[in-house]
Amino acid sequence: MHRWRAGYLNELYLLFYRKKVVMFAVFSAILPILLAISLKALQPLLGLIAVSQSFPIEMLTIYTSIWIPLFMLTITGDLFPNEVSARTLKLALLRPNSRFQVFGTKIAALSTGIAGILMILGLVTFICNLFTGTTAGFTDSFGMVKAYMAAFVSMVALSALFVFVSQFFKSASSFMVFSLVLYAAAKVAPFLLSSVAAFSPASYTDWHMLWLSQTVPMAKLLTTSLFLISSCMLFWALGYYKFDRKEV
Repeated sequence: MHRWRAGYLNELYLLFYRKKVVMFAVFSAILPILLAISLKALQPLLGLIAVSQSFPIEMLTIYTSIWIPLFMLTITGDLFPNEVSARTLKLALLRPNSRFQVFGTKIAALSTGIAGILMILGLVTFICNLFTGTTAGFTDSFGMVKAYMAAFVSMVALSALFVFVSQFFKSASSFMVFSLVLYAAAKVAPFLLSSVAAFSPASYTDWHMLWLSQTVPMAKLLTTSLFLISSCMLFWALGYYKFDRKEV
């Protein structure tokens, strides 16, 4: 346990030292503020409400569809294909570190990064609501917390898919290009074949909206929760299978 904790902290430190991660964190905080200011400026002209009580949820939908998947692709490319091409993965695999431990700590660091982006977004949008005088009540705040927790689960499930795909590449750039095309295709596929949506983790980027609805039965929420958790386990297992047999 001590070795795993040390490995996790090491991956976390390396993650935070990357300029890409710092830039993602900064822009994750700035984008909601810029949007809130823009809407506030347009309010006299268009009669819009600059920031409503649902502003954190509206921003969450944008982030889970575009921003966080882009963050996951970038970090996954650095954690796996980039380390293979730079031959730094050999250092991480020195004894007493096992491949399972190294793989697990990288997954944990990536998941922590996702949680960090969500926390930044939630905090900034909440502050935007405070400054615009549109604070939410207890029920709305509880719903927002549920939505953000659900978004974390769906994003981790999607990241598990990206981690699995990354095991087939030795270059971060080629992985990024392929994964962007794959993600775009996965988002378009349900429009062409509706049955695909139920079995694609990419179709659950707005899964948090189901938790805000009063008409969605609990059985459906439970079923989709089990599917996302199963997707995590499946793609992590397949990813580790490839990682364990990879020559570095």
